[in-house]
Amino acid sequence: MRAWVFQDAKQLAKRGAKHCPWSVGWYDARGKKKQKTIGAKTTAKAYARKLEGEAAAGLLKSHDRMRWADFVERFTRDHLATLAPRSREEYSASFESFNELVKPRYIDEVDEAAVAEYRSKRFAEVSSPATVNKDLRHLRCALNRARKWKLIADRIDVDMLREPERDPAFVDDATFKLLYDACSHMTQPAGRHYPPEDWWKALLTFAYLTGWRISEILALRRDGIDWANGVAHIPAEETKGKRDARIDLHPAVIDHLKGIVGFDPLVFDWPMHKRALWDHFSDLKKAAGVTLPGAFHRFRFGFANANVDTLPADVLQRLMRHRAAATTRHYVNMAERMRRQKAADLIHVPAFLKKEA
Repeated sequence: MRAWVFQDAKQLAKRGAKHCPWSVGWYDARGKKKQKTIGAKTTAKAYARKLEGEAAAGLLKSHDRMRWADFVERFTRDHLATLAPRSREEYSASFESFNELVKPRYIDEVDEAAVAEYRSKRFAEVSSPATVNKDLRHLRCALNRARKWKLIADRIDVDMLREPERDPAFVDDATFKLLYDACSHMTQPAGRHYPPEDWWKALLTFAYLTGWRISEILALRRDGIDWANGVAHIPAEETKGKRDARIDLHPAVIDHLKGIVGFDPLVFDWPMHKRALWDHFSDLKKAAGVTLPGAFHRFRFGFANANVDTLPADVLQRLMRHRAAATTRHYVNMAERMRRQKAADLIHVPAFLKKEA
């Protein structure tokens, strides 16, 4: 590696040759130009010789550093193996994007500058702060793991993009009734001792009155229901957050479940490919005349909004199995909540304005 000393052209024109500081320039292992302002010319030359000496001695760039590709392979094997398949796919997609846009060779070359470069290039590519932040969260997790494994020395700060704060869409009582009444149009699952309409009504009722994720609902087993006490349970292994899901069921949910339970091990046995369930739900929305965006997760939003005014915050968080209270708050449509509570009527108004009104 060769380092050189120079004076910045802009500073030289502004300050003159006598007062302009000297800098050192060099190229790092990624082929990127680096520079550092030193001050006196003799000090800059000494720093340049120091860099060249460290590089020649192998102190600046060690041959036994872990390559980025090898780190990703180890991270995938030792860390991602415990996650759900969809999570592993999303991590892999983020790593592929990072490799394409930044092209790191070694793990210790991934510094805050490299992360900032990726953030700007990725945003120019997708124009979605939420998508970029998801990739950045995956990258941050990997870099934190690299630090625990002592592959990098310092913690790398990963700055997120500011996302627009929008009130989330959710299923309310009126929307639920439209979807519930349209279940008579459904044709799958067929060939059971009950009509498809009953299966869909039970599914929607369970989702709206429990707030469970659709993956958890589909994983509910017949032996996971305590019919005598009206309790449903699935083990932590079947949940996203690896926490047991246990809830007291409303009698309305019990009545719907009794109408479809049979000899199948799963309560909501779906005979087709899982993706087809979303296609059939789209058909249900069309039949109901509902334009709500998304699919089953909107029932989870609906559960949060329907119960935020009556349940204590920690209880609602526990029922939704969120690790952080901020996540639960993200599900609440604050505009609708203020409307329900008639916040405008509770705002202080000076007495003379009340008389004028």
